[in-house]
Amino acid sequence: MYPIKYFVIAIIMSSFVCQIPSNSAEYLPPIDQRDRQIRTNEDFYTFPEYKSKHEWLQRKQILRDNLRVTLGCLPWPDKTPLNSTIYDRIEGDGYSIEKVYFESLPGVYVTGNLYRPIGKPGPYPGIISPHGHGKEGRLYNSGEFSIPGRCINLARMGCVVFAYDMVGFVDSQQISHAFSGPGDWLWGLSLHGLQLWNSIRAVDFIQSLNNIDLDRIGCTGASGGGTQTYGLTALDDRVKVSVPVNMISSHFQGGCLCENGPSLRLHSFNVEFGAMSAPRPLLMVSATGDWTDETLRVEYPAVQSIYSLYDALDKVKAVQVDAPHNYNQKSREYVYAWFDRWFFNGDRESIEETPFEIDVESLRVFPNGLADYPDNAVDENGLRKYWLQKSKAQIQQVYPNSELQLRTLKNRGATILTHAMGAEAPRANDIIVERIEREKTEERMVERIALGRRGAGDRIDAWFAWPQDGSLHKDAVLVVSDLPFESFNPSADTLLKGLLDHGRAVMIANVYKANALNQTRSPETVSHFYTYNPSDTSLRVQDVLSCLAYLEARADVGKIALVGLGKAGLWGLLAGVLHDGVDSVIANAVQFDLDSDEAYLDGLFVPHILRAGGLQMAQAAIAPRPLFIHNTGEAFQTKWAEDAYTTLGQNDALTTKTERASNDDMLDWLLNN
Repeated sequence: MYPIKYFVIAIIMSSFVCQIPSNSAEYLPPIDQRDRQIRTNEDFYTFPEYKSKHEWLQRKQILRDNLRVTLGCLPWPDKTPLNSTIYDRIEGDGYSIEKVYFESLPGVYVTGNLYRPIGKPGPYPGIISPHGHGKEGRLYNSGEFSIPGRCINLARMGCVVFAYDMVGFVDSQQISHAFSGPGDWLWGLSLHGLQLWNSIRAVDFIQSLNNIDLDRIGCTGASGGGTQTYGLTALDDRVKVSVPVNMISSHFQGGCLCENGPSLRLHSFNVEFGAMSAPRPLLMVSATGDWTDETLRVEYPAVQSIYSLYDALDKVKAVQVDAPHNYNQKSREYVYAWFDRWFFNGDRESIEETPFEIDVESLRVFPNGLADYPDNAVDENGLRKYWLQKSKAQIQQVYPNSELQLRTLKNRGATILTHAMGAEAPRANDIIVERIEREKTEERMVERIALGRRGAGDRIDAWFAWPQDGSLHKDAVLVVSDLPFESFNPSADTLLKGLLDHGRAVMIANVYKANALNQTRSPETVSHFYTYNPSDTSLRVQDVLSCLAYLEARADVGKIALVGLGKAGLWGLLAGVLHDGVDSVIANAVQFDLDSDEAYLDGLFVPHILRAGGLQMAQAAIAPRPLFIHNTGEAFQTKWAEDAYTTLGQNDALTTKTERASNDDMLDWLLNN
């Protein structure tokens, strides 16, 4: 039984009323639980209930933004010329096979085989067919998996099918399947993102062919290819019929780096992504012998609930095969019938597969590996160089020298940071408050509190103080530091004392791991940690947002200023992008080197942060609100902020200082802004 102090209370004091809801059924944990609540790819996730189509469409847009951000596709990469080459045609009974390579990005080649019907009139449906993690890749041809088998039979039905290599498999040898790490993630570059971009360009390729019906595009793959299938369908509306095989699961999200982009599943999971197919036709193929064993009982009803919102239950179906992890003949026969139904108006439950024979080695595009590649092919470092060059150019396109560009910079930066960090300002009724103790003197009232978000397991220890001057409505200052506050002692701090003496309310808060003790989160020992869990920087920024939301909900608080001491100044800049309710910001720049990726890795790690524009974007996005950046040194340049404030005609609202500001400097600025 928890002591009464752990239950949420409504704070009602003699001098003010606080509009924080009282939820006696909930309480804050005695210690912050976020070190212990580590999400993994093998947790069981429950599908939410969506009560209306409108509610789902709002969630779908959030999920799509999340996909774009975490794949590095916000903004979209340039769709450069494919420069496709199709050659070396062989013919079989009712089908032909050709070898293909094209550029998804300049010098980055997608390799595969194109299967076409013989003896059937067009225009033809186009199907792209990604493969899973078997070492034979797109050439896998066994009892449990046969990529050539499904492509041949779909071609015999009258479809044009493109089977292509995952990054690092078979003929795709430029870039390893272990590609990317934290340094790449800063810029939104990842194996998962590259592979799904290849799939998007595969749709471009198949639509570029003659005699293709652009309104009949499908996708199917199993295992890792199933991940590609549901991800592509969720992101690309050109895919009209989708069959992810043995992948959409509530208790396994994928085990490979190519399925686990950074920040991808901070607040989501595969079943939601699969449901984004609605209302387009979706067949969920599962097996009794893998992680889709509960599909008929768990995942399928969840996805059906979304299709029912569209009155489209006839467009979703689930079948299960009694087999281990597979894309075997029985599974394929269900798939043939599904495509036949939606592309050719068929009505069969399954279509029997016709026998085929194939020499898979004859399908290789580059038999001699890299020696056969075109001269402009790049390696991993070449890809990084191109990606960073284009990313910087896209950021520069929204440099804040016009109101439109500044608005675009703000919206893009806020969207990327929201999904990259999994952070947002909570609503007032999501804040839980615990009152611990109160001290009243003739000069001031000081209350020690703890606060957190409903269901989040977080706990932020804080103090709130206000002068006893009879005023019921005060401007407030939130002070956050990278060092812990042991107590509230304004007599020992001239900034706090000066604020209180001048009638300001003051809140100081110990955000996540302010004292760096008991660090049990371990990205090194948890697979794909940053796919499922925010970085430490992200949690600290979230805590700043929660404190701001707490202040904003109080009836006795007017304007809110945010002061970031030490490294917390950088957290405050990021929080200022995500919370319009903060009216002014003081940030210690700690002479942070804005041109150093290593500085972000060591001191401000957030995946995708540089894709958003980094702290250059953050300082500009706070405009036109008053901003004081100090301790810039030579490394922390403020030109983006200066030009943003100039663009808005608010030059006087920006103050910069090369040296560290004193308490008197900060106090004077706060009292005048």
